[in-house]
Amino acid sequence: MPNIAINEPVPFEYHAPTNIKEALALASQYKENFAYLAGGCDLLDMMKRQWNTSAHVIDLKSIDGLRGVTTNSNSVTVGALTKLMEVQQSKVSDGLRAFRNAASRVASPQIRNMGTVGGNLLQDSRCPYFRGPFLCYRHGGIVCDAHHGINREHAIFGGDRCFTVTPSDLAPVVVALDGIIHVHDIDGERTIPAHQLFLSPGQNIMSMHSLKNGSILTHVEFSVRPGQRSHFIKETVRNAWDFARASVAISLELREGRAHNVRIVLGAVAAIPWRDEPAERVVEGSKVDAATVEKAVSASVKGAEALQYNGYKIGLTRKLVRQALTEIMA
Repeated sequence: MPNIAINEPVPFEYHAPTNIKEALALASQYKENFAYLAGGCDLLDMMKRQWNTSAHVIDLKSIDGLRGVTTNSNSVTVGALTKLMEVQQSKVSDGLRAFRNAASRVASPQIRNMGTVGGNLLQDSRCPYFRGPFLCYRHGGIVCDAHHGINREHAIFGGDRCFTVTPSDLAPVVVALDGIIHVHDIDGERTIPAHQLFLSPGQNIMSMHSLKNGSILTHVEFSVRPGQRSHFIKETVRNAWDFARASVAISLELREGRAHNVRIVLGAVAAIPWRDEPAERVVEGSKVDAATVEKAVSASVKGAEALQYNGYKIGLTRKLVRQALTEIMA
């Protein structure tokens, strides 16, 4: 259980491998008692508060090939250690602009100059009960304190013992864009469809992602397709700095005036990036006129279940879906 009063990390040994093989060997040696360091925005805070007490920190920043945005005629590859500010300033194709937009909405310029793509995708729950002095399910307890406590920021979809939400702005975008996650582990290199990277509480109450211990997310790959458009918007308490109260990422291909391969993915309303399949079915094959948009808006919150204080997220989700669909077709 975290101690919120502590502001000093436990002693740890620092390692700076120069290649992936060295990093994986260190991870194998120290097993459960290490942490990978990328940008450090989340990890260093957790270590100072002794929410993470790893005895070994393996810094990945000296490893070549994990940083940068590479574009060719039919794909874009983004290294996991690429700074969010680099993504914001990159010149990816218009079809992938949602990824650039999402990076530009993360926190402050200072954070975007430290935070990385991989770190943003893999960051842990920001639930105040998880990060406070409470023995919730994610800390091995037998209760979700948010279920009967203050739950304005919690899930309206997929609540299963735990009602945390994904804190990542990039996560709904990589799912909407059908991103491919490249991972190295002790068994070699493999790829994961983006939607399989994220785990619901029903799949794993202790982790928000599917990577095995010691695995390294190396880069994310996106296909570039003819007629592709994408868009991302989010709503926060203030205009900047904050984590989303809700967000929407949309990707579609426009052919002869009709939308195809539609992906509508909601952020900050579930523990995982939430595929809004009812809304997708409305838009698929349509001309996305005003009537279609309103039908999609009505369908977008099908199955939503509010807790005591987060019912506003249902109306907010409708608003964002309407805005995103309208703007992507503008």
